[in-house]
Amino acid sequence: MKLNDIISMVKDTTQKIGEKKTLKIKDIVLIPEFQKLLVMEADVLEKMRESMREEGFKPGHEIHIWKRGKEYILIDGHTRKCAWESLGNKTIPCIVHNFANMEEAKTFAIKEQINRRNLSGQALLDAVANFNFEKGKGHMSGEKGKASEIIAKQIGVSSKTVEKTRVVLKEATPEQLEAIKKDELSMNQVFNQIQEKKKPKTEKPKISTAPTSEPKAEAEQKAEPTAEEKKTDAKAASLTEEAFAKGVRHAIAEIRKGVSLEALEKSLSA
Repeated sequence: MKLNDIISMVKDTTQKIGEKKTLKIKDIVLIPEFQKLLVMEADVLEKMRESMREEGFKPGHEIHIWKRGKEYILIDGHTRKCAWESLGNKTIPCIVHNFANMEEAKTFAIKEQINRRNLSGQALLDAVANFNFEKGKGHMSGEKGKASEIIAKQIGVSSKTVEKTRVVLKEATPEQLEAIKKDELSMNQVFNQIQEKKKPKTEKPKISTAPTSEPKAEAEQKAEPTAEEKKTDAKAASLTEEAFAKGVRHAIAEIRKGVSLEALEKSLSA
């Protein structure tokens, strides 16, 4: 195992242990970077409120806080904090962590939320949207490799799923994103719709309805001759046959007279 891997493992373990404290809710700071990591669902909030009303705040479900300087920043547990506070409570159980920077805190928060959820649809969009896809880097400082593979490992899905999610984040319409949010369409369905739209459309050959002159010409050629035309044609054919027979008789008579074939040919062509 490489030294960097050992250091990361120790650092990650230390961050997960943290320090258990009970903090005043008014002292806890909310910032957009963590509020928007995963969407707070209204039905989940209501169920959690009812559970807390009946059973109180369960041990092992503490919210996670990042102590940054003098600030106590909520990084994970926004729904629990909201539900508990709505019941009139002024303090809340917490686990306080010390992170080196925003990236470490966000990575920890995403992992915690993913461990509690079936990461699909809107949750997957939210998770992937919060990672750094700069070429050659993952979300954690110093981690190298293909970004989609590093991020896939961190959120527990395949790199192909991460890549599809990125396409949906970049190219889906507002209507498609809303359909994912409402569970009307899955991530894969929207991805397939985007890919289908990219395919080149094949144009069907246009069939001309304009009349052409060819059928008319063919009709004229195939038209039946009139009785007069038939009579004229027959007469012409008869005259041709008669002239041919007369020519043959003349040639035979000339040959009998001793005229050579050469002389006969010259006399006929003259």
